[in-house]
Amino acid sequence: MPASAPSFDQPLYEIVRAGIVERLRTGVWAAGDRLPPEPELARLFGVGIGTVRRAVEALVAERLLTRRAGRGTEVARFTDDHAFDLYFNYVDPTGAAIKVTAELLSFARERATARFAALFGIERNGSLAHVENLRRMDGVPVMLDRLWMPLNVFPNLSGQDFAARRGSIYGYYQERYGVSVVRVQEDVTAADADAGVAAAFGLKPGTSVLQVERTAYTFQDKPVEFRRRYVDTRYCAYRNVRGLQD
Repeated sequence: MPASAPSFDQPLYEIVRAGIVERLRTGVWAAGDRLPPEPELARLFGVGIGTVRRAVEALVAERLLTRRAGRGTEVARFTDDHAFDLYFNYVDPTGAAIKVTAELLSFARERATARFAALFGIERNGSLAHVENLRRMDGVPVMLDRLWMPLNVFPNLSGQDFAARRGSIYGYYQERYGVSVVRVQEDVTAADADAGVAAAFGLKPGTSVLQVERTAYTFQDKPVEFRRRYVDTRYCAYRNVRGLQD
């Protein structure tokens, strides 16, 4: 999410929005910090309060900022509710949002392939963490995640610390490393269950499952995680909602 250079054709609120994002990216305002009140922001950016308000509203809609009664505007934290509401798009057969628990199956360090080196902007054979994470719904395995993260972004990451994290994975990135995921890109396809997926779900190898490949980005469109998720569609479905919701 790179900040655009100011131009005479760019609306003022977008320039203010870019200025706020740059301060989030550089840690001037960190997760959980309260932003200065609107009059102070207006003085900081040399604009009217209405312009500041519009910029802040845009960032609240993008979930980078939150508004709390009695506390004003804060930099969003990746609490469980926030992360699941924003990035966890799965429902049960009745259409209700599901809740899952996580179990770390494996953690390893490996060398980056050409694909991952290009994705993360690191050298071929650079160090990656590779995680396999099983998710259960009411005790039943419904998702298997395979994640790859560059260790230059997450130094000293260990399986023990990953398994002991509190709350969501993105919350862990933010809390321990100061890395906020601000955008994801997903590609959804069908796949044949390999031996590991089949064993996790109690299926025959080759059975069709849903595959969701996701790249997670922090500020300035920097990729910080790639994950491949396999979903047992007997128990849940992917749901993508776009547009205005009352």
